Amino acid sequence: MRPFETSNKGSALMYITSWTKTRGVLVAGVLAASLLGGVATTAQTPEAASCDLAGTPVSGMAAMGHDGHGDATPAMDMQIGQVEFDQLYIDMMLPHHGSIVALAAVALPLLTDARLQEMAQTIIETQTAEQGELQALRTERYGSSEPAPMDDAMMAMMMEAMPGTGTAGEMMRLMDAGALIGAFCAADNPDLAFIDQTIPHHEMAIVASESALERAVHPEIANIAKEVIDTQQAEIDELELIRAELAGGATPEATPAG
Repeated sequence: MRPFETSNKGSALMYITSWTKTRGVLVAGVLAASLLGGVATTAQTPEAASCDLAGTPVSGMAAMGHDGHGDATPAMDMQIGQVEFDQLYIDMMLPHHGSIVALAAVALPLLTDARLQEMAQTIIETQTAEQGELQALRTERYGSSEPAPMDDAMMAMMMEAMPGTGTAGEMMRLMDAGALIGAFCAADNPDLAFIDQTIPHHEMAIVASESALERAVHPEIANIAKEVIDTQQAEIDELELIRAELAGGATPEATPAG
């Protein structure tokens, strides 16, 4: 398989300890995991976070090395010559997983539906564990556990390698913990807001993982992609049933099992 070529610089910090709320209130204290050296064997639960914590707004994507104008973090100066598909997949899935883990950590104490509470906890545990696997593979294969910055050239390559994942703006929003948390915290109904943020987020991961099943160079990546597809499609199906019930469109008894 031919690798994708780019002249992008650097690897950027991916884990975020603070995100902005839409109304200018800081959401702080979430740490998806501290995976030193890219190696982790167990999931680590994020620290408690709240929509009500005040502070100075910080951009989620800026913390990942994107300043909104396609510039990489200046401190990172490792030249990327050729990027094969597996690295692109890892570099997309790390911040993608990180953003939904952050959302789930903020949402968990605010959700009222027990099924959604359980799903949020499951997302935190399973996707943090997958982050550890992906970081370990990245360290082993590409020399660093940290994903490359989400600059414009990297986004373009990801869209070419994994078609159907959406526009650059849509992809960026779904990988931005601040955007997801801001939308959640600004909503009136936490349960519906969590569902409405999680479904499109999962759909993007499934589309990217379907490409990975076809194009992955290493079997470990294909295995992770299949797990992502199976797990997140099952969660989408459950979320859609819960949403229909909460919106008054269906009840558990009236909804066919599927």
